[in-house]
Amino acid sequence: MDSKDSEMQKKINSGKLTLVEFFATWCIYCQRMQPIMEKFEKEMEGKLQIVQVDIDKYEQLASDFDIEGTPTFILMENGEQLWREAGEMSLEQLKDAVKEFIGQPAGAE
Repeated sequence: MDSKDSEMQKKINSGKLTLVEFFATWCIYCQRMQPIMEKFEKEMEGKLQIVQVDIDKYEQLASDFDIEGTPTFILMENGEQLWREAGEMSLEQLKDAVKEFIGQPAGAE
């Protein structure tokens, strides 16, 4: 893994609740998700971190996470995958997916 991949890996495994979006600049679904992700990021400020990973720039990282399609969203905390979904989503679907994890101490069910 080169240094840019390991830096991105550190962001993903920061220990904070993190939504990772694996995307590609050429992906029409990812392009349509961009304004939704911007709104989502504003609404989730202070609640979770969002990391966007371009699969063409971070090929090894995409491989490590078994990314088969874009966009793919993975909710991580302390290096553990809590939730994963691929495909275009609405703002409401994204919020619904993460709401059960926001505000919970790590490891709480």
